Amino acid sequence: MYVDDDTSTDDTSTTGTDTAGQDELTVEVDGQDYEVEENYDMDGDGHNDTAVVQTEAGYTAYADTDGDGTADVAVQYDNEGNVVTGGTYDETTGEWQEESVDTLPTPSGDGADDASGTDTTETTETDPADTDGTEGSVTVDMPGEDVDAGPANYDTDGDGTNDTAVVTDADGTTYAFTDADGDGSADTAVVIEADGDVTVAEHTGQDEWTVTEEGHINADGTYESDGSGSTTDSGPGTGSDTSTDTSAGSDAVWSQR
Repeated sequence: MYVDDDTSTDDTSTTGTDTAGQDELTVEVDGQDYEVEENYDMDGDGHNDTAVVQTEAGYTAYADTDGDGTADVAVQYDNEGNVVTGGTYDETTGEWQEESVDTLPTPSGDGADDASGTDTTETTETDPADTDGTEGSVTVDMPGEDVDAGPANYDTDGDGTNDTAVVTDADGTTYAFTDADGDGSADTAVVIEADGDVTVAEHTGQDEWTVTEEGHINADGTYESDGSGSTTDSGPGTGSDTSTDTSAGSDAVWSQR
């Protein structure tokens, strides 16, 4: 894939304010390190997690999905915003390799800022959804049944262990289920609908979810809260099969930027 290495044309103007860190991401190209600014909030949580830079053919989005401060995925877009190709960075060879966007992980949390002060190579913590040393599944308490949302495949708090399962249904709605207390069950759910509407809910009792915040993703990709809420719901995604496409729904999320 084509990876822009001319930082003189990089557009690093911010599209949102991230007060949790400096939003600085390292991109390695042909043995050279470039510092670019994360200026886009891909997961709509209010923190920039993706660096979008101009290229000759359009623009490229770089993201750090493993929390080491260095970009490991890239998606190239044309001037109309259409996905052209994706790629992953191979640390062993120092090269970018073309890869289908469908298989790419998506950024979450605070992006490269999550790597600050975290040694991801010597962590002794146990994955919140993991009790036997392997990636476990996050269970979602739904009315009348428990739904398996799939393995925890994202680290939202930057502690070096995955705590959130992200799935996308056939309608393009993305669900992020977070197990905050390590019992294997989702405590928080973030629902991002295809039209950009965002709902945040907390598990407050058996078969009960309470909406704590609602918002939307603006045209420039920034998240804007519509205020907090206290609505009790029967469950996030009620009526939808949240177990659909547990491979991560990467293409749907990347295509929303």
